[in-house]
Amino acid sequence: MKKLSILLTGLMFTTSFAQEFVSQATVVPVVNANNGTSEVLLEQVAFGTSGIISDTGASGEIVASADDIDLTYDATKITKISAFGFDNAMTISTQGTGVSFYIIADEDWYPEGSDPRETNLYAFEMTIGDAGFDFIDNGDTSYQFDLDLNVLGEDVVLPAGKYWISVVANTTIADITAANRWNWYQNLSANGVGGHLTDPLDLFGAGATTWTDIASLTGWTESDLSMIVEGEETTMGVSDVNAASVTVYPNPATNFVKATVKNGEVSAMTVMNMNGQVVASAKAASVNVSALPAGVYVVKVQDAKGNVTTSKVVKK
Repeated sequence: MKKLSILLTGLMFTTSFAQEFVSQATVVPVVNANNGTSEVLLEQVAFGTSGIISDTGASGEIVASADDIDLTYDATKITKISAFGFDNAMTISTQGTGVSFYIIADEDWYPEGSDPRETNLYAFEMTIGDAGFDFIDNGDTSYQFDLDLNVLGEDVVLPAGKYWISVVANTTIADITAANRWNWYQNLSANGVGGHLTDPLDLFGAGATTWTDIASLTGWTESDLSMIVEGEETTMGVSDVNAASVTVYPNPATNFVKATVKNGEVSAMTVMNMNGQVVASAKAASVNVSALPAGVYVVKVQDAKGNVTTSKVVKK
């Protein structure tokens, strides 16, 4: 009910107020995608002339946007993420320090959590000049951000299901609510759920302190965001001890370990160190391991019928 009330509140915003989230582009970029041997899993490049904020500022404040992707293979390896946006003031090229790419679990058709830096399955916080990351300034107010996971040597493998991708420009801008921010291009097509936005500190005063449907904030008919996601069909890694029934992911993990049970539900998860001590647990299909030291852990997954499966997961 909490999320429903936030959505209904968003529908009451006036058009003029809602537009504070949104900027109008002066130029629409041309996309030259180089897919290599990977398959294009999601292609949203029907650019509109509007975009929505997705930035951090000088003091670490954040207003982030995200869009969903449905993975249909039993196991998919994500190889590349590209996002497209603009900055009419053309200051991101000088005030941008890098870009963060987050892959977030789905929670009842919303991204999990309220801040992608704290709740994610994978986080790639890239600095300009890093290998595997291209910060492309087209010189016409438009920008393209590319994350090549093959170059990074990262295996991002996910089981079938819905996920969310958040791309956030990291800047030294003192006020990210002003016009000189990076804006993620609106995509004029309808795929999946549509984009969502979170403003944890309520910088815009809209009450969108958890993930909120962008359409309810802006009045957009199409609220997808412009990006390309590439990947390939693969198999699950060492955490897939019983592929016929239980999948534990991601492996390695950073913040959360999740589990799925084929033809069933997860009732509890327990994480133990190599000495057999319980260090984290949850009566859910997700357990927070962000506070654990890096190392190897044993994860026990219990399904609704009482069956227990164990696997090893590496915590980064």
